[in-house]
Amino acid sequence: MPAFQHLAQAVIVTVILYGLALWLRRRGVLAESHALILSHLVTDLFLPATVFVSLAGQSVQLRQLESALMMLGIQLGAIALAWSVSAALRFPRPQQGAIVFCSAFGSSTFLGYALIKAMYPDNPEAMTEAVLISEIGVGYLLFILGPVLAAYFGAQAQNARSRWAASLDFFKSPVFFALVIGLLWGILRLPGPENAFLAPVFQVCQTLSAALTPVAILTVGLLFKLPSVRGILVPLGIVVAINLLLQPLAAGLLASVFGFPDLWRDILVLLTSMPPAVLGVVFLKRYGADAALASALLLAATIISCGTVLIVFALVG
Repeated sequence: MPAFQHLAQAVIVTVILYGLALWLRRRGVLAESHALILSHLVTDLFLPATVFVSLAGQSVQLRQLESALMMLGIQLGAIALAWSVSAALRFPRPQQGAIVFCSAFGSSTFLGYALIKAMYPDNPEAMTEAVLISEIGVGYLLFILGPVLAAYFGAQAQNARSRWAASLDFFKSPVFFALVIGLLWGILRLPGPENAFLAPVFQVCQTLSAALTPVAILTVGLLFKLPSVRGILVPLGIVVAINLLLQPLAAGLLASVFGFPDLWRDILVLLTSMPPAVLGVVFLKRYGADAALASALLLAATIISCGTVLIVFALVG
């Protein structure tokens, strides 16, 4: 299975970069405080460049949005399931928020793009599909619904105006503008890197895009701390079951039922198998929910995902 071998190699590369981040932190070359700077570089510079260059050279067809809409439906189902299970087990509302966010929203952008780029280094269609699935199927939902959910689960009272203002921040972000410009560029078939005047622009975007993988993984590695697993076993079990197993298995089965091309199915499975998104912890912290539990769940699930992503991809990828 060549695809599985590429995935295994990409996971090994990810683990090595994690190890380098820990080594650099131990040597004092980088510190945990540097993670905030690196994360801004990822979200405001490397990620927008990746989104633009992945879409600008492709003419997106309407059918390509089907996988993004499927991802959106899977995420909504995960929210409902995690909310129902955590409520049935009588977790306090702030802890319910941590379980819901970590079960539903995966790091499809932060780590997913890095894995896709490592697995399909010479396939622009793969990154185009990954961008559509991640930004439309995960990004819109996280940035619009995320603050509303975090405010509901949080201890701090928030008025409707502040919740909606926070949810609209995505539409002011560089990633959103890169998404819109890239889509229009491809649809209108505007000149690309073959144009002498535009070639430097695309070369700069390609260079910035190449930095996404190492910097994103280094950033997460700098935040790494071994969690106390004993105190989070039940919430972690819920997160692993829903986020790391049910979501990608459902994605693979649904993609096969709807007859998606193999590449779309594989990318959908990979992106739904990613560990919890770091931004979810940020939202929970901001609105007073249990960000400490969410952080522990994120780190534990990230470790476990190194194995589950290979298992799930072998089953339905």
